[in-house]
Amino acid sequence: MRKFIAFFIHNPIYANALIVITVIAGIISFTMMKKSFFPELTPNMVYVNVSYPGASPEEIEQGITTRIEESLNGIEGIKEITSTSSENVSNVNIEIYEGFNIDEVLQNVKNSVDGIYSFPQGAEKPSVQKQNSRGMGGMGNMVGFYALTGPNDLWLLKEKADKMEQDLLNDDEISQIQVIGYAPIIISVEIDEAALLRYNINFDRISSAIKVSNIDISGGSIKTQRDEIIIRSNNRNTTTEGVENIVVFSDINGDIVKLKDIAKVALEFSDIPIKSYVNGERAINFLIKKTPDEDIKKIANSMQAYITKFNNENPEYEIVTLFQFSDMLDQRIETLSSNLLIGLLLVALILGLFLSFRLSIWVAFGIPFSFIGMLSIGVLYGITINMISLFGMILVIGILVDDGIVVAENIYSHFQRGKSPMKAALDGTMEVITPVFTSVITTVFAFATLLFVGGQMEMMQEMAFCVIVALLFSLIEVFLILPSHLASKGTLTQEGTTKYDKFKQKVEKKVNQLRDGYTKINTNFVKNYRKHVWTPVAMMVIVIILLATGVIRWTFFPSVPFNEVKIEFSYKPGEREFRTENFLWYVDSIISDYHQELIEEFNDTLFTDVSLSVGFTEELGVSGPHVGSIRLAIKENELISTIDISNELQKRIHPDSIAIMEKISVGGFQQFGKAVSISLQSEDDEELKSAVKWLKQGIGSMNTVKEVMDNGGIGSQEIHINLKEKAYALGLNEATVMKQIRQGFFGEEAQRLIIGRDEVKIWLRYLESDRNSIGDLSKVKIKTINGDTYPLEEVANYEYKRGRVKINHINGTKEIRVDASLYNSEFSGEVNEQIEREYLSVLKNNFPNVNYKIMGQAEEAADSGKRLGIAFLISIILILLTMA
Repeated sequence: MRKFIAFFIHNPIYANALIVITVIAGIISFTMMKKSFFPELTPNMVYVNVSYPGASPEEIEQGITTRIEESLNGIEGIKEITSTSSENVSNVNIEIYEGFNIDEVLQNVKNSVDGIYSFPQGAEKPSVQKQNSRGMGGMGNMVGFYALTGPNDLWLLKEKADKMEQDLLNDDEISQIQVIGYAPIIISVEIDEAALLRYNINFDRISSAIKVSNIDISGGSIKTQRDEIIIRSNNRNTTTEGVENIVVFSDINGDIVKLKDIAKVALEFSDIPIKSYVNGERAINFLIKKTPDEDIKKIANSMQAYITKFNNENPEYEIVTLFQFSDMLDQRIETLSSNLLIGLLLVALILGLFLSFRLSIWVAFGIPFSFIGMLSIGVLYGITINMISLFGMILVIGILVDDGIVVAENIYSHFQRGKSPMKAALDGTMEVITPVFTSVITTVFAFATLLFVGGQMEMMQEMAFCVIVALLFSLIEVFLILPSHLASKGTLTQEGTTKYDKFKQKVEKKVNQLRDGYTKINTNFVKNYRKHVWTPVAMMVIVIILLATGVIRWTFFPSVPFNEVKIEFSYKPGEREFRTENFLWYVDSIISDYHQELIEEFNDTLFTDVSLSVGFTEELGVSGPHVGSIRLAIKENELISTIDISNELQKRIHPDSIAIMEKISVGGFQQFGKAVSISLQSEDDEELKSAVKWLKQGIGSMNTVKEVMDNGGIGSQEIHINLKEKAYALGLNEATVMKQIRQGFFGEEAQRLIIGRDEVKIWLRYLESDRNSIGDLSKVKIKTINGDTYPLEEVANYEYKRGRVKINHINGTKEIRVDASLYNSEFSGEVNEQIEREYLSVLKNNFPNVNYKIMGQAEEAADSGKRLGIAFLISIILILLTMA
């Protein structure tokens, strides 16, 4: 090694060449490196979705979900299967073990699902897809949330939103857009029941007429001697005028009856209650995403350029940036840049004060060189510039110059003994090469084991990579480049008699006095090592006691403040959307009043935008007219945290408003799942519900816990139809009666059309005035096989019941999950331990057929702790071997 270092010292051109090559490679790599909010983790999920319009959760479970779950038995690589059977749809999520090829598992799942031929009639074709992108908390592929506001006319707003979507997709940087804020468009065909009776027809005949008439079809061709002529019928209509003129049938007199003669035809938004408001105005929201190969910063820049242009050209409309993830990334890059600059200045200042200015410059050079070297290799490893990799860079800044300071100071010491610069550089480096290499390589080993952990800790691989490679490049700089430049003429100089030199001598005298005092203390410890060896042991015991007694609290997943607060809530299923909207505007007024108070207190505007949504939630995972959400965007500030804001807002919501709700969640983004999450599993429905109620009551009694809820819940009010004997005597059965009721009240899809960017269904059902009361149901006419009609109340009885909103399975077993949030995330470990000790340990005694599984942050902490424990043990062994 001595000869190798000597070669660089005597031939500095090679050291310079190494710098140039590294810088060029680093710059090229940096231009190729993508930016994302979180690291792109390896996808590990396959999703199976099947729609069955109008079906209840029980029908979905029995007819679809269970059959899918059974078909997946025996597929290699599946870790866990969770499913949700809710109204109209079955969702099955398949988690895959690490190390298995997701494409192979996807194909096996597709083959199994495609082999199911017993799905109910009316169920749509299954959709089987793999997870395209995976990041921490599902945020790895997010770019930002945006909203289009404008006239209070949803048709005009949608027309402009369609134009905006098309413009954005035409941009080379943007490829993934999700538009939210309005219900699907349909061509509504509302049929007069009296007309059906008058013409003695039914929904099937009308639906069939639309399907066979509203089509484009080829009739072959005629081949003449000169050319070939295609025969074609182009009669597919996508306008309401065209649809309402479809001929349904002709009567015995030869008169033609068109659709408009028996029905009202209109292009309209369906009655699914999906609405969005931003800052009090009706809005359509845009969620912009990215693929792993795309750059979040470039996409964000394209969005902002488009927003500026759009807002200038469309004064009646405005695009609002609700949240942009690249802004947080920019803040971390700014933090890294400022830390880097401060580090360079401090190193140059301190070393220049004690040694020499030129020497301090070359020591400080180790910081940018190590980063540039890390970037040159990073692109090959596949890292991106994200929150985690930036954290690694910020973390390693303070470590990079340590080895350079040791080597440079020792070289300077040898130079002061009268050695030539080259001799001092070589001897000074070789004298400390072993301890410097050992100190750096042990740090490398401490982080290296993080490169091999999986699960949620997989995201830490990029942080570890940045630290490790930067440290290795710092060794290259300190052993090859630094000695070469310190050996050059003029870098090392003897102290002179200038004012600067005299000032350095005074400072050095003071430092030597501190050194001498430290030497006396250290000598005493060395001489009496048997006595003082217990000092660190005592300190460790004190720390352990402080942790055990709760004086020092710890949590594996701290609550990280996010620049937004989300409020999500759910009334009991069946509530209409007007109640949801009333609560949204009530909370909006609370936010407005609170904001005014904050402005007066801090003399600053802290809240930027408030968006309200009806019909869908994210954290709660429910949808419908009874649910809503509020997203409050908060400006980056150091005056008040988002945690304090969310707690204050929750206090201001009247308890009576919360009491009538089924679920409510107030807070920020849950990066690692719920603080408390317990999965209860059983095939006994009643016992499972009883166990859930018991556990919720117990957890709710803890004063550190808030927002205790479960993902089961009751469903909407239902009317259960039971046929009378008369019905069977008339030749009716459950299938024929329910089909006629379903067609009239829920509706039936006759055809699907593509209109612009929308897939539009032609939807048949009764006039709204004939299907908006229970009395209409009682009087609806049921047609027998002979064509006779009877009111439903004559052929059937019915009773009111509460249905189920959804049915959850985990690995084929029914499951209800109990979740809760904490007022203070520091209590997470203690709360979960208390729940396990006081409730879960006796669960089997009270409910013998119910099993439980701890999930959420506790599960992630246990899994991550196990992985880190193994990694820590390996790193300790490597470090001990290195130091031996």
